[in-house]
Amino acid sequence: MTVASDELETLELDLQPNEASGLLAVEATGLLEAHGWQRAFWVVLDESAAEECVAAIGQRPNGEWDVARLVATAVGNVGETRDAEALARRDGWIYVVGSQFGGKSGPLLPRQAFVARFRESDVQRLDAAPVQMQLARPGLLVHRLVNDALADEEVALVELGDVTREAFIDQSLREGSGESWVDDLHERDVPINIEGATFRSDGTLLLGLRYPVSAEGRPLLVELEGVERLFDGGDAPTVLGTWIVDAVGRDGDMAGVRDLSAIGDEIHLVTGNLDSRPKNSVVLHDYPGGRDTVSTHWRVALPPDSHGGHIAAELVREFPDMHRIEGIAADTEGRWFYVSDEDDHVRMEHTRLISDA
Repeated sequence: MTVASDELETLELDLQPNEASGLLAVEATGLLEAHGWQRAFWVVLDESAAEECVAAIGQRPNGEWDVARLVATAVGNVGETRDAEALARRDGWIYVVGSQFGGKSGPLLPRQAFVARFRESDVQRLDAAPVQMQLARPGLLVHRLVNDALADEEVALVELGDVTREAFIDQSLREGSGESWVDDLHERDVPINIEGATFRSDGTLLLGLRYPVSAEGRPLLVELEGVERLFDGGDAPTVLGTWIVDAVGRDGDMAGVRDLSAIGDEIHLVTGNLDSRPKNSVVLHDYPGGRDTVSTHWRVALPPDSHGGHIAAELVREFPDMHRIEGIAADTEGRWFYVSDEDDHVRMEHTRLISDA
């Protein structure tokens, strides 16, 4: 289903700094009642530190919307963090996942390689006392786990472009010389850019990659078991497998994941271009076929006892006029909401129809 701009209800949001990513429905009824909201969504802002990056967007019964920032205090492995890209929920925890990537022209930045979490039930009001946000900063551990798994599974990836290799691998090895995190970076690696995350019903975490993509330009979902061990000093998480999703939208020959949302083992994903801004983007320099891919919402049904393979996707709707859809979530009534990051503002759109109608 192609969706034109005039078929969407559009909300302009003031979320400074205006770099919205991810979307996740608020399930804490006490929080909804405290603010007088009939529905609300968590969103992350990728220009802020982890403990400052979470906001809530809530709708009152009269249809008006509020925006409020979460007040949090970082605990655990405290240090510099940036570039939150994804949200996911498991066992009462809201997980915030950093991109594990770097700037548009490299290098890889360990400050972006974090995972954080807070208990949703701890948030009584957004303007109340700070909640604790647990912070894990494992260097390039997730990068290493994903790269090793892709190699072990012999996943056929798009060839790493020369400019992208120099910017993200070679430059990182040079600039990180002597740093502890560089031990997890190898010369034959590919950089990974995580933009989506959601838990399957069995508790494994799906990570949606904007880069790399498969050799055929298809987006990848990496399935991770034991992410909670990052916070308790246990063994490292384990990669169980990789899904190659047949979900490339129009006007491009490759697509990356922009966000993920799960309903049981039915996974909804938004895919789109490999980078939104061509200026200084080494990825778009090497992969012009991923510059203009239309943002598209897909549905896939993952077999419950499988953790990787090729999977077909069903198109739900396209967004030909909105190239930077960065978040997707459903409310309790089955309506799908999307957040779009614009140059000077953030828009949140939702269809007027239930998705199954």
